[in-house]
Amino acid sequence: MYRPDIVSVFRRTARRHGDRPFLIDSQSSVTYAQAEQLTDTAAAELVDRGVSPGDTVGFCAPDCVSLWLGIIAAWKAGALPGLLDAQLSADALPYFVDDVDAPVVAAAVERHDVLAAAGARSVIDLDELAPATAAAAAPADPVDRHGSDAPLYLSYTSGTTGLPKGVVLRSADVTRATSCIADRLGLRHDDVLLATTPIPSSFQLVAALMPAVHTGAAVALVAGRPVAEMWQVARHNRTSVLVAYPLTLADIVNAPDAADDPPFRVALSGGSPLAPRIKRDYLSTLGISLLESYGQSEMGGFMAMGSPADGERALEGWVGRPLPDRAAYVAGVAEPFDELPAGEVGEVLVAHGFFPEYRNKPDRFADTTQGGVLHTGDLAVADPDGYIKVLGRTNEAASAAARGGFLRELEDALYGHPAVLHAAVVDRGDGELAGFYEARDGHAVTPDELIAHAGAAVPAALLPSTMTELDAMPRTFSGKADRLGLAHRAAAGH
Repeated sequence: MYRPDIVSVFRRTARRHGDRPFLIDSQSSVTYAQAEQLTDTAAAELVDRGVSPGDTVGFCAPDCVSLWLGIIAAWKAGALPGLLDAQLSADALPYFVDDVDAPVVAAAVERHDVLAAAGARSVIDLDELAPATAAAAAPADPVDRHGSDAPLYLSYTSGTTGLPKGVVLRSADVTRATSCIADRLGLRHDDVLLATTPIPSSFQLVAALMPAVHTGAAVALVAGRPVAEMWQVARHNRTSVLVAYPLTLADIVNAPDAADDPPFRVALSGGSPLAPRIKRDYLSTLGISLLESYGQSEMGGFMAMGSPADGERALEGWVGRPLPDRAAYVAGVAEPFDELPAGEVGEVLVAHGFFPEYRNKPDRFADTTQGGVLHTGDLAVADPDGYIKVLGRTNEAASAAARGGFLRELEDALYGHPAVLHAAVVDRGDGELAGFYEARDGHAVTPDELIAHAGAAVPAALLPSTMTELDAMPRTFSGKADRLGLAHRAAAGH
């Protein structure tokens, strides 16, 4: 029977598109039919190990076919996958091991010792649990412990405002959300998505893996690989949909051979604001629309997303319209949190479809859901057609009023210079701003020239006190700009 949960959707797709490729990495690939068999076998193994519905199963490995197979097997067993980023340092890992609190962690062999040292109770080999070859899997009866209310993903915030907060996403909400995302992308069964973001970030879950499952599309896993290799995989597999964070998107479109037989028909950004210049580069260099998405890591979907039909409005910095599974709107900052007229700045709120709790942090959840709505902490403006433009965080409101603009406006102005590959602006901690940039290969611009360029687009009070050229923009584990690290550097250097 077809049910509105991702395991039911996956089984249906495996029946309809069994011979189609599903997952591809540098070492292996599986079809939908093979993945169905492999995950049934792995789910039976988890049940034999004593995993009960609602239990957490930890996973720690670089992006690979086996990691997704293990996650799907956990879903089938009724368990909650808790992702431990394989790039976490030994110092950072104990917090996540304790918070995930999984009776068993399936991990790449090279992570076994560090997980044990961080307090993991039981560590097993991921490749033995979920081998990426159907020949290695003994036939098993289907395990069917999943349902609409089943736990789907333990997703963590980035931790920029304190310790990362985890939320338990539920199957029905995220299944519905990713169906809407697949529809707005116009996904088809013959599409191949290039997934450049890491699996633990949850963006890959909602922007690539689950939309693909809805339609029978394939997913090529390339997170952490050099841009030249991403292009090789894209051309070899004729990937039609590019999914990436802004820094990677800029790297890809500025690659030396980017205009040489690009296979993409559309690209999708997420994770942080996207400069309009990068959207224009995709249109002029690759001839495709670069769609922007907006949503918190813990949402399990997007609150707003662009479409190929958005035209010039998208190139002017508007994200897109809210998706139908979420009632997202721009509201006043005080109860009763009513929707504001078009053009007025307020906080983005979500009326329904959001997560039920922050894991182990009930007080934070109560603060975030005052009045029965989710407070995103993002300031935005909506136009008469409902399109949303995100301006900054609510804690920027006072400083933006004093400076005459938001940091995002300054960053967009910096990206407007043709020599800039990446740009970021942070608060130095003393009320002054510090700017950082990386120049494109073969281009040069001095800090003073860049500040003067930005000064033509933003108020003088919004200009940074310092501008530093970097050899490479520092990035977090997930591939976003490391703004926290840049803020520490700026504070130490003034």
